[in-house]
Amino acid sequence: MKITAIHAHYVRIPFDMGAPRQEFAGLRFPTMDHLLIEVRTDAGISGWGEGFGHTIIPATAKALECYVAPWFIGKDPTDINALHREAAQSFHLFGRNGPVVYAHSGIDIALWDI
Repeated sequence: MKITAIHAHYVRIPFDMGAPRQEFAGLRFPTMDHLLIEVRTDAGISGWGEGFGHTIIPATAKALECYVAPWFIGKDPTDINALHREAAQSFHLFGRNGPVVYAHSGIDIALWDI
């Protein structure tokens, strides 16, 4: 089995707590944004994960599109530990936090569905 496609799905959900909005980092949020990541295989099986990003979802989506997803295409999704280890080595220059790690973690979550 091989990974054939990885797609990002940007989801924006109205956010209302039924009270005045609280500030987070000096901002008030009328919506909650999420990046759902779909991993597809040549066997017709799909897995879903979430790429964290909160206020930087567009950056996580771009990291997924440009760096992370292309690295996973063609790989066997069944050996998750080996994939995680190899990906961590490949992306180590990006650090241990931020959009590349968020995109990678979303794929990692999706692989467990497969």
